[in-house]
Amino acid sequence: MARIRLKQLAYVTYAVPDLDLIERFLGDFGLARNLRTDEVLYMRGTGSEQYLYVAEKSAKAEYISLAFEVQSRQDLEVASMVPGASPLEKLKGPGGGTRVRLTSPGGQRIDLVHGIAELAPLPVRETFPLNISDRQPRKNRPVRQRAEATPILRLGHCALWVKDGEAELAWFLKHLELVASDYICIPGEPEPKVIGAFLRLDRGVDFVEHHCILINESIHSGCHHASFEVLDLDAVFAAHEHLKAQDWSLDAGIGRHYLGSLIYDYWTDPFGNRIEHYTDSDIVNHEYVPTRFVGGAEETTQWGMAPPPEFFA
Repeated sequence: MARIRLKQLAYVTYAVPDLDLIERFLGDFGLARNLRTDEVLYMRGTGSEQYLYVAEKSAKAEYISLAFEVQSRQDLEVASMVPGASPLEKLKGPGGGTRVRLTSPGGQRIDLVHGIAELAPLPVRETFPLNISDRQPRKNRPVRQRAEATPILRLGHCALWVKDGEAELAWFLKHLELVASDYICIPGEPEPKVIGAFLRLDRGVDFVEHHCILINESIHSGCHHASFEVLDLDAVFAAHEHLKAQDWSLDAGIGRHYLGSLIYDYWTDPFGNRIEHYTDSDIVNHEYVPTRFVGGAEETTQWGMAPPPEFFA
C-alpha cells in the first residue's frame, strides 16, 4: 500500500476543564480565537489555517490527538484502508473538511484531514534580519520590538511520548510519507539502540524543516510538547518577557537545541501541558546524514537554559 502523502501539520487537540483559562493562556501565547462554543475552542495563527489548536471541554485535562493535512482526498481514501482506520467523516470545526482517524500500535491518535476552507491571513511585521560579522542586510532599519503576545505563524512540530519506540517508528514510517532526520539512542552493543527519531516530511531533493514530529520512547504515552513557530529571535524574547509578566509557568528556555538547531522557549499551560515557541530551525533535504544521538536532556541544549533531567523521561 502506498504511503500517505502529507502536506503539513494541521492542528493539535487537547481536553481541558476550563475553556476560559486555556483561552487566556493561549491568547498570551500568541494564538487568536476563531470560534468558540460551550464545548470547544478553536484557536488560529496568522496563516490561512482555520485553527492550529483545538481545546475540548472535559472534566479531565489530557492530550487527545494531532492532525496532518494530506495532499489530496485520494490520500484520505488510502488512509481509510490502514488497519483500524475510521471511514472518511466530516469535520465539525470551522471551514469544514474531511477526516480519517488512525491509531498507532501504542494508541497514538493521528487525524488526517483535507478540504478545510482557508482564511485570509492576518498581518504581521516583517522579520528583523541580523547584522552579523560578514553580512549586514538590515540597513536604515532600526529594530523595534516590545514584549507582547507575539503572533504564532504555524504549528511546526509535535513530540510524542511512546512506550515502544521501535514499533511506533516502524508504523509511522510505513504509513506516512515521513523520513528520519536524526535518531535518539541509548547505549548498546555492538551499536546504540534506536528508541526514537526526529521525522520530517519526505520531499526528496526539496528542502524542508528538520522535523515535524518526534517519536521518543518513554514511561509515558501522549504528547511531550506542541511547538509553534514565531517570526524571529526578537519574537521569541518578546513572547518570553510577556508570558513571564503574566505569571505563566516557564519550563525551559530560552536556548538553542543540538538536534534541529532551533531556538526554543518552553512553557507549561495551566493544565500542565508543555508548549513551545521556536525559530531558526535547520532546513534539510535527502542529502542530510542522520546522527545517532546518545545523551540526556542537558546534552540536547547548546546554550541557554537547559531542560531539567526529567524532560525526556
